Amino acid sequence: MLHWGMAGQKNFINPSLLSPAVRMNQKEYVDTIRSKYRFDALVEFLHRLEDLNVLVIGDAIIDHYIFATPKGRATKDPILSAKFDFEEWSAGGVLAVANHISTFVKKVTVITLLGDTNPMTEFVKSSLLPNVELKFFVKENSPTIIKRRFIETYRNHKMFKVEYMNDAPITDAKTEEIKAELEACLPSFDLVVVSDFGHGFINESLRRKIEEKSRYLAVNSQTNSANMGYNYITLYKRADFISLDEQEVRIPLSRRFEDIEAVSMEFHEKFGINPFLITRGKYGSMFFRDKGIYAAPVLTNSVKDTVGAGDAAFAIGSLLAYSNAPGDIVPFFANCAGGISSNIMGNKEYVTKEALTKFIGGIYNGMG
Repeated sequence: MLHWGMAGQKNFINPSLLSPAVRMNQKEYVDTIRSKYRFDALVEFLHRLEDLNVLVIGDAIIDHYIFATPKGRATKDPILSAKFDFEEWSAGGVLAVANHISTFVKKVTVITLLGDTNPMTEFVKSSLLPNVELKFFVKENSPTIIKRRFIETYRNHKMFKVEYMNDAPITDAKTEEIKAELEACLPSFDLVVVSDFGHGFINESLRRKIEEKSRYLAVNSQTNSANMGYNYITLYKRADFISLDEQEVRIPLSRRFEDIEAVSMEFHEKFGINPFLITRGKYGSMFFRDKGIYAAPVLTNSVKDTVGAGDAAFAIGSLLAYSNAPGDIVPFFANCAGGISSNIMGNKEYVTKEALTKFIGGIYNGMG
């Protein structure tokens, strides 16, 4: 269990506990995992999750991708002109996290906010997989959040993004309404997963209630362009597992260039956080538990779209951390999930148990 604010306690970490995988290339790493775990043993880790009842809490986001072909500079204005080709809508944010988890467990419940202007309620409901139950509250004078990205069709390059949201805090009355629901339901879930994008939903009062009543709590508190500097993980006082990207670990420490292993050690010592997963993009991920660091390189050589890859890694990493899987297995599964997600445009598909098992099988059979 994580507890913040361990002032005065120096938890110095033995460098000998660093995983050799910190320095391994992809083939060396896979050979190491394959020599230690049979394929059917890895699948068994997933079977252990089948009876879980999971609650996912956080910001609902609709991803809207508009694909267009640039035509050149407009004649009368200094802007790019582009021809519309097609568009795709998908359920992102906490909705994607719930879908990623759903095929691994018995049932998933989502608690989220939708807006009262352009709520898109039916789209949200239809986007969730069959064993995901939606419980939503309505935020007044707000749209359901849409993040609209304009994509260059030929190479899938993103040109720019427009966000439709009201990220002002929810009212006291809405807070009390949500707290009553959390008070009643939180203790009944095996695992509570919080996907906090910092868009005006989860406030201090709700955080304290979630921390108080959750049996096992996994948290991702995201830093993004809409909340930069205002949504650090330090807002949470208790969790049993957290997942952050590398910048979200570095920024609270003002450690921009230092070695990531040393930064992760300082992160643990300063904030008392244990365990945690650091996702590192093309450098893979690192899992810190009990003063040991377990690293994994990326496990795919192709990338189509990184949007949502961190959410997929967090979702699957939370399940493995909850089940107390070995330290070297947590980043392995998280990287597999991230690898699958990074080859999907946006969140139009999800990491399923079948897809993850197939991906692992491909790694085991393809890197001899």
